[in-house]
Amino acid sequence: MRIDTTLTAPFEEAHWDLTPSRTVLVIIDPQNDFLHPEGWYAKKNIDISHMQRIVGPLKQLILECRTKNIPIVWTRHGTRGLEDGGPFMRLRPFLAEGGLRQGTWGYEVFDELEPRPEDWYIEKTRLSAFYQTNLESILRALNADTVLYTGVLTNQCVAATSKDSTFRDFKSIVIEECTGTTFPHLHDPAIEMMRVGWAEVRDLESTLSEIRQLAPTG
Repeated sequence: MRIDTTLTAPFEEAHWDLTPSRTVLVIIDPQNDFLHPEGWYAKKNIDISHMQRIVGPLKQLILECRTKNIPIVWTRHGTRGLEDGGPFMRLRPFLAEGGLRQGTWGYEVFDELEPRPEDWYIEKTRLSAFYQTNLESILRALNADTVLYTGVLTNQCVAATSKDSTFRDFKSIVIEECTGTTFPHLHDPAIEMMRVGWAEVRDLESTLSEIRQLAPTG
């Protein structure tokens, strides 16, 4: 079958310039249970290496954001148990007896990323960090226009949150090296899905370069 190369592409790839004083970094679910070698996922023999790939790049990104006073929002995923976990929890038998439980060490943000008390924190119980949380209110209060999305899992919470973000007319940017998943073979398809669907996907170095050119705020 011969492909007609004159056909117009059905989408335009997004590119959003970072807006001074209106850019926010959102880090999705960088919790001990996902990222720590002694966290629940690792203890249940789930390969966490692709998720751990985000730690080094994220540390660089966080440092540059702090230098320019870009607000940082951390999300944490968890519930009290199976009762309030919904289908997500019931479809994951390894979470039946623990893991992603509010109030536990595994629920907390991975210390190596150096979260600070003055940062913003969201507690979520479903894949999208916008679902029944105050994330949108926080972003509006911070006067956000462009939002950088990072964290885990690429094909689940990162994809769901960045899509919901675009529904709310934020300019969503996903940093590829700062995302990871338990199924590495799903990472690239998820990234491509976001790229052609609703978000800009960019690399870490171009993001750091643009942040360095912003005037500090605050």
